Amino acid sequence: MRVFSSKAITLFLLAGGCLAASACSPCHSVIVERFARTGMGRSIQAEPTLPPVKFYHRLSNRHYTIRDGSIRRHQLDSGVREIQIVEKSIGFGIGSGNHAVTLVHRSPLGLLIELPLSWYRQLGSYGMSPGYDAPNHFDMRREITSACLFCHAAYPRAGAKPEIPSSIDCARCHGDTRAHLANPRRGTILNPSKLSAARQLDICLQCHLQTVSQGIPDSIRRPGRDAFSFRPGEALSAFKLFFDRADPPEPRFEVNHAGYRLLQSACFKSSKGRMTCTTCHDPHTAQVRNACRDCHSSSHAQAANTNCTGCHMPSRRPTDAIHVTMTDHWIQRRPSFQNPEREIHTPYAGPAVPFYTEIDRLTLAIANIGGLTAEVPELYRAHLRRDPNDVATLAALGNSLFRLGRRGEAMPVLDKVLRLDANHVGALNTLAVAHAAQGAYGKAIALLDRARQAHPDHSLTWVNLGVTYNAMGRREDAIQSFREAIRLQPDFAEARSKLAALLP
Repeated sequence: MRVFSSKAITLFLLAGGCLAASACSPCHSVIVERFARTGMGRSIQAEPTLPPVKFYHRLSNRHYTIRDGSIRRHQLDSGVREIQIVEKSIGFGIGSGNHAVTLVHRSPLGLLIELPLSWYRQLGSYGMSPGYDAPNHFDMRREITSACLFCHAAYPRAGAKPEIPSSIDCARCHGDTRAHLANPRRGTILNPSKLSAARQLDICLQCHLQTVSQGIPDSIRRPGRDAFSFRPGEALSAFKLFFDRADPPEPRFEVNHAGYRLLQSACFKSSKGRMTCTTCHDPHTAQVRNACRDCHSSSHAQAANTNCTGCHMPSRRPTDAIHVTMTDHWIQRRPSFQNPEREIHTPYAGPAVPFYTEIDRLTLAIANIGGLTAEVPELYRAHLRRDPNDVATLAALGNSLFRLGRRGEAMPVLDKVLRLDANHVGALNTLAVAHAAQGAYGKAIALLDRARQAHPDHSLTWVNLGVTYNAMGRREDAIQSFREAIRLQPDFAEARSKLAALLP
């Protein structure tokens, strides 16, 4: 038996009283070593192997070069000279490499930016990152938030954010490990197999349940819950509420649809809640067993060489990540599908409906906010009575009030956002435009400078700087600001039209 000192526990400590996987190795070396080879155990590539490449994306007419730990983007003008050059260092990669590794830039302030190229195992080469195979993609401007990182990394270390996140580890399924390290015996740590089937399933679904990747919010966290606050053993519905599109789910297949599709299956429904992900999957090794024989007794099902998944859970190409193939977890007698040739970005205009969790009327109404109406601020205010310091909702409230022409109400709301999050780029921009509309150009420029320093690649900040400089009579500064917005986002039509209006 090995008992860790309080000093060792402090070194390993993660947010919420969880510890890094290396703390478990002295007693569980075989499990830790096997798990480290799984996709979850390799979910972060701290030092990804990056073969050099020159890559041209025809839809957006952009050239990319990866070399010496950095990625460079440019376009060509009519004289075949390089223009709109942007270069970023590559800090780490997200993904095990079983399917793909997406490259990430970390800014000096710790901002994480998803880069436009990913390495795909199936291709054996680079391709556009999921969601980027379009003329007007995010390029080098898409921020990776803590909510995005939740399903790809371990709980963040206590204190300050680490430079590079860690791969998913033991704590995501076993919870707080401090008591077990102090007293390593049964009962001092969560054993998921002792939970009800529903709570076991929720442990997997915390990351493997995404109903839809665009068009509607697939989920909304409960008031007071931050991105990494889910703990194994609690009901997933206590952490967040889930939504789905109202149209039939069967034709849709996306990259993170394993849990979503499984929940549609007749096999799952007929199990009356007994079927979980670990019915087939060993989470410590990622090995899969043929559990179909547990219920299906026909000679066909029981044949030694029967490959049930090959026919009833085929590999398919997701509509939002066409360079990979994933197992379709909707178990069907005779699946029928057609792989997409391009990413599908067709917008969904229908309503969001509850999925998997019971949803109150207010949360459902917020999920269904579409166009801006006079009722929208009141929905946000009702939510803030539950969670007064919800930064995202405060920012949405301030923005909606400003767009409705209610600047006097919007400005104190946005001021509160910035007291809670001094670098909130959206609030900085909206408040700056509000001040500029009142002729307070100095305050507007100061706020936009803060936004530019926090997120230098936020193209809208540069457009707002250009508009404000132009209103102040600083034409050359305005021209340079619009040009910077275009360099960062070559397809930014508003920046191009405003620049054209200032040029001879």
